[in-house]
Amino acid sequence: MDCQFPLITLEANQTPRQHGLLQGEMHKAAINELVEIRTQLMLAKNPSLSKNLIPLAMEQWYVTKRFSTHLCEELEGIAEAANLSIPDLVILNNYTDFRDIELPEEGCSTIHTSHNKKVISGQTWDMHRSAKRFLSVIHVKSQGGKPEQLFLSLVGCSALMGMNTYGCLAGVNNINTKNAKAGLIWPVLIRKLLTQQNLPSMRSMLLEAPVTSGHNYLLSDDNEGEHWEVTPHISEQVGKIQTHQNGSIFHTNHCIGESIQKIEDRKSLSSTTLERYDLLTKKSGTVTDFHSMIKLLQDHEGEPKSLCSHFESGTQDPSSTCGGGVYDITDGDVYLWRGCPIHDNNYISYKFKRDGSHFIKVL
Repeated sequence: MDCQFPLITLEANQTPRQHGLLQGEMHKAAINELVEIRTQLMLAKNPSLSKNLIPLAMEQWYVTKRFSTHLCEELEGIAEAANLSIPDLVILNNYTDFRDIELPEEGCSTIHTSHNKKVISGQTWDMHRSAKRFLSVIHVKSQGGKPEQLFLSLVGCSALMGMNTYGCLAGVNNINTKNAKAGLIWPVLIRKLLTQQNLPSMRSMLLEAPVTSGHNYLLSDDNEGEHWEVTPHISEQVGKIQTHQNGSIFHTNHCIGESIQKIEDRKSLSSTTLERYDLLTKKSGTVTDFHSMIKLLQDHEGEPKSLCSHFESGTQDPSSTCGGGVYDITDGDVYLWRGCPIHDNNYISYKFKRDGSHFIKVL
C-alpha cells in the first residue's frame, strides 16, 4: 500500500482522542501493515526482545504517558480506530529505540545554517526503504495557546521531525550507544518539544526527558541552533551557532561528543555516516538561502553514499533517503518531501508559508 504522502490536519476544536481516531480511521490498513513490517525488522535485528516484547512495550508506554497524557490519548485513539494494541503502537513509534534495548538502519543528516542573519534548518530522513510508502505530514492547528506545528511523520506515528510558528525546529538522527533502557517514545518528545516558544525551553525539556536510547537532536530558533547528543544517562552539546555568526552545524550518525563516544556502539555504526559527514563538511558553505538548503539535502555526489542516500548494502543498515524537511526560520518558508526527485516517479512535496500564527499551504 502507498499512502501517497497524505497531509493530515488536526483541528483545534477536536480532542486528542478525536485526533487519533481520525488518523486511525483514515489509514487503518497502512498503519497495520507498517506495524507488521517494523515488528519483523525489529525482531530480526534483536531476536531476544521476543520473550519480553509486551512488558518492555508497556514500560515505555507508562513512561510516555507520564510525560504527555494528551499525546498518549491521541495514540490511544489511533490504536482504537486501527484495531491495534498499545504494544503495537509503541513498536511503530519507538522502533529504533526499542530495537536498541539490550541496531540501526536509520540514518539522517541534520544541518542548521546562519548566513547574513538568515537562519535555515533541515534534515533528510533515512530509513529502511519499506517505510517510504507510509510517510505523511501532520498539520497541528493552534490550541490552548500552543503554536501551530508541522511534522514529517509516518501514518500512526506522532512525529519524526517538525517546526512551529514560533520559529522553532526540532530534528533528530540516530546514534548508537550501549546504554539503552525502556523509556520515553521519542516521537512524542518531538511533538512536545514543538509546543515550546524558543530553543532554551526546548533544550530544558529535552535534557529532562527520560529517553530510551541515543539520538542526536537539532534544536533551532531565530537566535541560534544547537546539536545535542542525548542518551539515557549522559547528554552533550556537540554543535552551536548563533544568528549573528556565519556558518553551519551538522550531524550524521556517529558520535561527536567526547563523553558520548565512550559509550558508542561502533559495531552498529551507519555504513554511510562518515561519507555524509564529509560531504556536509565540504558543501555546507553553499547554503545561503532556502533553495540551496533543499538542493544540498537532495545532493547525489558520492552516490549511493550521498546526502540523498541510496545505499542498500544488504547487511546491517539497508537504508535510503525516504524524505526530508527544511525550514527557513527567518522568512517562514517550509518544504517537506517524500522520495527522491531524481530516482522516484512518485516524488511528492508540500510547501508552506508561515503567516503570523498560521502555516498556509502554498504547494
